[in-house]
Amino acid sequence: MSHPRKFDLVLHGASGFTGQLAAQELAAHAPAHLRWAVCGRSQARVAQIAQKHKVPALCADGLDRAAVDALAAQTRVVLSCAGPFSLYGNALVDACVKHGTHYADLSGELPWIHQLIARHHDACSAAGTTLIPASGFDSVPADLGVWALQQELGACVPIHGFFAIRGGFNGGTLHSGIALGERGELQADPLEQQPRRQVFPVPSLAAWAAPFLMAPVNESVVRRSAALLAPSTQAYGEGFAYHEHLLVRTRSKAHTMAVLLKLSNAMLNSSLGRKFLRRFGPKPGEGPSAQSIREGYARLTLLAGPLDQPLAQRRWFWNGDPSNQITVRCLVQTGLALAAGEAQRGGVLTPASALGATLLQRLFAIDAMRID
Repeated sequence: MSHPRKFDLVLHGASGFTGQLAAQELAAHAPAHLRWAVCGRSQARVAQIAQKHKVPALCADGLDRAAVDALAAQTRVVLSCAGPFSLYGNALVDACVKHGTHYADLSGELPWIHQLIARHHDACSAAGTTLIPASGFDSVPADLGVWALQQELGACVPIHGFFAIRGGFNGGTLHSGIALGERGELQADPLEQQPRRQVFPVPSLAAWAAPFLMAPVNESVVRRSAALLAPSTQAYGEGFAYHEHLLVRTRSKAHTMAVLLKLSNAMLNSSLGRKFLRRFGPKPGEGPSAQSIREGYARLTLLAGPLDQPLAQRRWFWNGDPSNQITVRCLVQTGLALAAGEAQRGGVLTPASALGATLLQRLFAIDAMRID
């Protein structure tokens, strides 16, 4: 089979902390016939990554429209680890839309994702070009987990998701949060209509719910999956709802986590707080140790129906640090699925609405997670 483009897939932002992990993941799981390359802002740094994995090196700054246009023109798929995406992602996404290049990233930046939908969804739907923001820990585990449970139930019931996690931030994640705070964009999903419950008991799990940092993004992505799949046989049903929380053992721990989340948001929304985080937090390119990444995990418990007597309960266990190992596994398998032509449609989509069962099967195949 002939391919008019030089590459099947290019990993952009490959020289950052998460990008290097993604390059390792690609090297481990890319099929032998896949023509892939790594790309970054620094020719010298990206050349080291390329040499390590014996693939070509490309150089493109996300703010250089000519460079990212040339990048998008020579590959069928772009995976991006180069955030903050609201700063570095627009030109690259525009170029992918222009050239009909499929795209996925690690963005959890809700205002930016909504902008992508408004700017590009209709054109990409018509052209068959698939863009999947939030293809990492935000928001593959929640989106696929809810999708799978909905297909199993075959009925419209409210679903609650409860995360228990172990892991740490890397510098790129922290500085994306700082960038959102600087622009005043650290907010819940603007489409969310109901006030969020903060701390409450979960009787069927003998535990307590607390606010979860990633909930606004995951809830928004799951709701968009429901809307996108509404006309299909995979429809979630009229009035579907999904709410997400952190799961802890005690009431006091739940209140502590609620206070810590308020404190972190206050710091990110304050110029003095952001200055403190820049000075003492991990820098771009820094992250947890390899041992810490291996020992991390995320457990997502989904309850369908009433919390005291749920109609169904499913527990998904994901291996590795959420912000690092889980996120690059999800991104890489999304990219490989796009390169294999497995996307169901074009548009600015979600993992479930674009790939659904095929992405779930890919992640099961590499032991990324299991159902307990």
